[in-house]
Amino acid sequence: MRSPSSWLPDDFFAVRTRVEARTVSAIVATAFVLVVVSSAVAWDGTVPAWEAAPLRWIVGWPDHLEPIMWVIQQVGVLMAPVIVGAIVAWRTRRAWHLLPFVLILPLKLSIEKAIIKQLVDRDRPFTSLGPDIEVRGPQLAGLSFPSGHATTATATAVLLVAFLPRTWRPIPIVWAFGVSVARLYYGEHNVLDVAAGTALGLAFAVVLWFSLLNREVEAPPQQGAG
Repeated sequence: MRSPSSWLPDDFFAVRTRVEARTVSAIVATAFVLVVVSSAVAWDGTVPAWEAAPLRWIVGWPDHLEPIMWVIQQVGVLMAPVIVGAIVAWRTRRAWHLLPFVLILPLKLSIEKAIIKQLVDRDRPFTSLGPDIEVRGPQLAGLSFPSGHATTATATAVLLVAFLPRTWRPIPIVWAFGVSVARLYYGEHNVLDVAAGTALGLAFAVVLWFSLLNREVEAPPQQGAG
């Protein structure tokens, strides 16, 4: 049913799918390997030619795309999970649905910022590659590996997927991918920065989904039970 004030059904946001432990384990292990390998490449601050080539191509896209890219990348800002989670909690009328989205923030700050960024010393592309990399907007200070925008956007998108009907699920995933592309377009990150950030965000999200949201979905019947 639709309420008179909404164009969405009242039960539009609902956890309909469980994520299995083996799936979580596989995703976390894959993300760990990707982050470790990417860190090994970025460790000394250099950017190999094969990584720089796609960045230079995307940075060279037309300037008229900038307003679109600016809108897309806002899903990667630090408070985006809280905003998305608040909307979900409001629509489901369950305040605790905000919790998994809020928990993205301490995970990101403790693992991405406090650990990985302290171990991998790579500057922004306009420094690590050179001044020929066009920066759209302010030249941000600080290290670029991994991308915090990619981490936040991916974690938020995957948790949102947990609450969406199947036909709607590609939308947040595509948007999160767009955030990574936007960060390259703006010249703020290298390719492995956003790849590692995406891997981290995916790992955070599936762990939170498994830990906090699975309980809302009825467990499948055991084989042989009768």
